[in-house]
Amino acid sequence: MDLREVELSDMLNAREARASRQRELLEQCQSPLISFTMNVAGPVKNSELIQKGYLEGLERLRMQMDCEGFSVLHFEEIRAFTGNEAFFAVDGPAREVKQLTCQIEETDELGRLFDMDVLAPDGRKLDRSELGLPLRKCLLCGGPAAECASRRAHTVQELQAHTREVLEGYFQRAFADKVAGLALRSLLYEVSVTPKPGLVDRANAGSHLDMDFYTFLRSASSLTPWFREMTLTGICCTHESPAAAFRTLNYAGRQAEQAMLRATGGVNAHKGAIFSMGLLCGAAGRLYGQGTALNAESLLNECAALAEYSRRSASPRTAGERFYQAHGVGGIRGEAAAGFPLVRELGRPLLKTLLAEGWSPDDAGGIVLLHLMANAGDTCLIARAGYERWKTLREQLRRTLAGEPRPGREFRRALDEEFIRCGWSAGGCADLLAICWMLLFLEEQDALI
Repeated sequence: MDLREVELSDMLNAREARASRQRELLEQCQSPLISFTMNVAGPVKNSELIQKGYLEGLERLRMQMDCEGFSVLHFEEIRAFTGNEAFFAVDGPAREVKQLTCQIEETDELGRLFDMDVLAPDGRKLDRSELGLPLRKCLLCGGPAAECASRRAHTVQELQAHTREVLEGYFQRAFADKVAGLALRSLLYEVSVTPKPGLVDRANAGSHLDMDFYTFLRSASSLTPWFREMTLTGICCTHESPAAAFRTLNYAGRQAEQAMLRATGGVNAHKGAIFSMGLLCGAAGRLYGQGTALNAESLLNECAALAEYSRRSASPRTAGERFYQAHGVGGIRGEAAAGFPLVRELGRPLLKTLLAEGWSPDDAGGIVLLHLMANAGDTCLIARAGYERWKTLREQLRRTLAGEPRPGREFRRALDEEFIRCGWSAGGCADLLAICWMLLFLEEQDALI
């Protein structure tokens, strides 16, 4: 991208070229014309951040025109060091088009940075006063923008700093919203996979007498704002050490646990997922802050760096801590500290392959879950079945998968019945399955960074 500083002559030439092109398009299309540019103070009129804001403006404009039923007869744009410009010839009444653009400028979070002029077919530029709207407000103080500009009430440096703050803040929050939404989607996909051995799904509550499918929906929904918070925490901790970042994430995770318990009436539906999914959200935030692409490798490496500081207590309080001391089974924290190797090398690649082959989410997720169960040290299952019985179960499942790597629903349904009869549940593997979904969803997103 050309990041040259503009000279006065550059801006005058760009303005003249814009006016000339406006006249040509008005004559060619015989319809109202929207001329969209960005309000950017200072000598640098374009950058990656400014261009992201411009593209958001284009998206808002297209969406609103679709909502109003306005057809775009012609579109073109210019991306130059003098700024980004777009022209929309619109099939619609000029006043209504002007109302639409003013609504975007007035109500959108980035609207003050958008300059959306509307020209009638005869070339007349419509004014806000014609619609009974007030003058545009200053970006900094909220007073009349024209008055502040004429008095030079604010320095270029102040305006530049505030513009950057507005854009960066908006995109950070939008990123966190998207990541939190995908985390929720991942938990909902995990609980919806049916059948699952001994686990809550759409058909039954598995081996869990204190919860059902709707308990999981309430729990997952209560966690969404906390996944957003953990993503933002990761962004804010971009330049801190992994240890410091983990401590801050851990604080948010404890609050998320309380939100879950309030939503479920004290039922622990997602404690393990709060740790693993929260870690992944924090990792995504740190990568975003670094400007690093979100892919499975970078995300899992960052998870490992953060989880290294998840220390087990010297006096074991949980089943996972007891099994770690007695048998060296690391559980979900061991998986995380190693960068989720079962997710990296087994779960995610297999899930991606199965979906590409046309397997349904139910079948793909169910098959992946079995493979995770055959390889993971699931402390939830060990606690319910006992260590020796768990080893036997895992070996039996490995032999089954060696002969039939993709068991059908009947096998999974029969295994579900056995697990329910015995009171067994592989909750740790369910959390790993949710991480597999989350990684796929994150990688599917375009231009998250």
